[in-house]
Amino acid sequence: MSVPAFPGSAEPSRILIVGGGGFGREVLAWARDTWPQWQDRLTGFLSADAEILQGHACELPVLADPAAFTPEPGDALLLAIGVPGTRREVAEDLASRGGHFLTLVHPTATVVPTATLGRGSIICPHAVISDAAVLGACVLVNYHASLAHDCHAGDFAVLSPYATLGGSSEIGPDTFLGLHASVAPRITVGAGSKITANSCCLHAAPAASLIHGVPGRISQLM
Repeated sequence: MSVPAFPGSAEPSRILIVGGGGFGREVLAWARDTWPQWQDRLTGFLSADAEILQGHACELPVLADPAAFTPEPGDALLLAIGVPGTRREVAEDLASRGGHFLTLVHPTATVVPTATLGRGSIICPHAVISDAAVLGACVLVNYHASLAHDCHAGDFAVLSPYATLGGSSEIGPDTFLGLHASVAPRITVGAGSKITANSCCLHAAPAASLIHGVPGRISQLM
């Protein structure tokens, strides 16, 4: 498994979670599972909503709005935003100010050594990344989602829980797969497409497609 390392030093000095919603709180738990030796480096959240953690049993604070945050040397970021488009916008804005995104692979995930994970990807509990699969930057593979052999997922793609890519299929950048959505083997789905929950894409789909139903019906997003 190829995973980009943190640059400039052996380890980050501070880890910040970008996004303070429910998924951000999940990522905090998974980071603790993944890096027990870094518990004290998990410092807080970046969120535009300073009150987003109120009412939740989370001891870490919201430190700043990501739009106003300038990373310091040694800072590492975890991208915990699940909304396509917003994920890329926030991540690229932070990267333009020197932000570096960590790749997280939960210890219960199965990632074959021949797979390649792009920097900033989040591989959640019980996900499967199979032989020769390739993930771009900041791909989210949620719990129990899977990519079969020789799959490609473009930058900032999102696979919701239990979503599946069949062998040798490909989804473009910023593509979103809903709960239990699937792409058949050897099928290509263009950038910015959305496959709705429980839908199955059986035919090639151009960019900005909306795929819904079984078999998936393809229309264009507005």
